[in-house]
Amino acid sequence: MASDGTTSDGEQPTGPSSDDVPQPDSEVADLLARIEMAEPSEAPMLVQLLARTPSLQQADGPVALRAARALSVHGGPQLLSIAGELAARAHRDGQAGAGVVFAECTDKMSLLSGRPQQFGTVVTRHLGDLVLAPTDGSVDDESRNRMGLPTLAQRRTEIDRRNRELARERAEDGGLPPGQRICRVWHDPSPEFLAAQLDANPAGCWNDGDELTFVCRSDAAGVLPGPVIELPMWRVGNGDDSDLWALSVRIERLPEAVIGYGFWPLDDAGSLLGGQRGPVPHRFRGPEAPAEMPSHRDDELQGTTQVHTVDSTSLRSKRKATVYLPPQHTASERLPVLYATDGNMIGPYLRRLDAGITNGTVPRFVLVGAHAAPLGGYGNERAMEYLPGFDNDRFDRHQRFFVEELTAWAEQSLGVSGDRSQRGVFGASDGGGHALAVGHMHRDKFGHVMAYSTGMPPNERMDWNSAKAPFVHLCAGTLEGGFHQATEAWAAWLHFAKSPHEWTERVCGHDLIQWIEELPRAVTRAWG
Repeated sequence: MASDGTTSDGEQPTGPSSDDVPQPDSEVADLLARIEMAEPSEAPMLVQLLARTPSLQQADGPVALRAARALSVHGGPQLLSIAGELAARAHRDGQAGAGVVFAECTDKMSLLSGRPQQFGTVVTRHLGDLVLAPTDGSVDDESRNRMGLPTLAQRRTEIDRRNRELARERAEDGGLPPGQRICRVWHDPSPEFLAAQLDANPAGCWNDGDELTFVCRSDAAGVLPGPVIELPMWRVGNGDDSDLWALSVRIERLPEAVIGYGFWPLDDAGSLLGGQRGPVPHRFRGPEAPAEMPSHRDDELQGTTQVHTVDSTSLRSKRKATVYLPPQHTASERLPVLYATDGNMIGPYLRRLDAGITNGTVPRFVLVGAHAAPLGGYGNERAMEYLPGFDNDRFDRHQRFFVEELTAWAEQSLGVSGDRSQRGVFGASDGGGHALAVGHMHRDKFGHVMAYSTGMPPNERMDWNSAKAPFVHLCAGTLEGGFHQATEAWAAWLHFAKSPHEWTERVCGHDLIQWIEELPRAVTRAWG
């Protein structure tokens, strides 16, 4: 059977006559009637009974359609394949609406298995906006029409229309929808107003109370103000000929926010042009946000940055490490040392740490940043090395490298301290999960854990001895979704365990800016 329920030659087969196929018995009819009349809490149990009814396999026509709808709505993912087969059977029998049910079941199964949908029936929500789930392009609009579906262009137009209605309603109502910290609003601004505001705010961003507006000019098919507020901007002006784009969002605690942004072009399907995220050259900082940390340019650094290659028996390879040494460093100082993940991306941190050390607000210390696994391997090798549960062998080997080999090399080559109280581990995002895992598994070796925006909450069965635990410095942004939730869960876990920690919540997204501004504060807290 093809993806649209037809035979391989494209014809819609005529089903066998009712004289040739046994009709569903009264048990199926009775169950369908009971499901259609049942309370929502009762329907799933009845649907399970329906799925186990042997005569359901002979259902066709309107009965097959009714059963497909019941299974797809109340049956859960495990019954989608049965629902799809029944819907395909009803579609071949000419039942109106059966093609739509078949397409919906097919799309849901694709998305649940990690693949794009085929027909474009599934619409999700992102920050309150309706969003068409990714499609794979395998089904054309002619096939969609045969199934009773609109074209993808029509689907996107309807989604856009509904999003504009919702955004206008939110603009009038004020406040945020329940459970949301950010949402789109729309006041139907004129091109003249936006052009004037853009002239006054060349970086393309300003706030009015709790509303933040982004404006830019672009010839692309669409624009996204990434990376924090990933909602597509809307074209304003003379139809498709206008190059003026705008987005307004309402944000909880906006005066405290620090948000990095760039304007990234999109293609006709609403995907990033070339599949690549763009630069983030701009930053909005609210009047009540934490003070901006001083920063040096690369050519102004007073300390020394070095890149070393460390032989690793555990990894069976060499691994690079970026090292920062404060001004006038000597190995005899035995300075505190912070071991970090993602040393290949440590530059922005060093610029602020160096400025703080230079002006005396950050204590002298050494940073050793192990580079992430090189690209070109299989799967997400960074997560395999940083997080337990993805690849236990790879994780264990990286732990031995990071905890034993890298520290031994640093103590011998750089003269850093080997004292537990003078040792720390740092990471953000997956690196934050790594830092917490190291702190838990090797608490006798590290006195401080600086873990930002981890996506892994604590394991309730974890043996966390607060008397011997490291001091944990946590930070996450309110606009990070699951990363904020997981990091906040760690803060609650440590609080109830009476384990020493510091929890900082910022109004940010999954954005480098909060991590590079919080790390100097954590270092000062640890060794200042």
